[in-house]
Amino acid sequence: MVAALLLSVFVVACCGKKGSDEKLAEGMMEGALERATGEKTDIDVNGENVTITTADGTTEMSNTNEWPADMFPEVPRFTYGVVENVTKADEGGMKKFNVFLKEVEDGAFEKYDADIRAAGWGSQSTTQTDEGGMISAEKGNMALQLMYDSRDRTAIVIAYTVPE
Repeated sequence: MVAALLLSVFVVACCGKKGSDEKLAEGMMEGALERATGEKTDIDVNGENVTITTADGTTEMSNTNEWPADMFPEVPRFTYGVVENVTKADEGGMKKFNVFLKEVEDGAFEKYDADIRAAGWGSQSTTQTDEGGMISAEKGNMALQLMYDSRDRTAIVIAYTVPE
């Protein structure tokens, strides 16, 4: 239910008008999330960007085609597709990035796997099928995953800190 509400917030941000309609949408979504989670929630819709703040931390959703400038420097930039949107979270001492990609080129899975290895990521597991694949790796207190769907040429890069 919370995921559906977060998706609704993002849709409102991408499709809604600015001004009073935006403030009304923020208030409605805040109320719905507070009822669903039992936590005080603040939602700020700024054009196509949404920031959700709770006592646990902040989640920011951005409709952008840019690799996040504040991504962990140890994470290789994925250059084999187009960034579609980015979600960043800083909750409970854990920082997380989700970079959603489209128009992923053929061979991207293997190329990014090589990029990860060259950047010194270890404890790596790779699973690949005709329909896509997944890479998981660790470096220090960070984890990195790439999930790729070859049918629709989309991928997601997930990078996050692991609490020690």
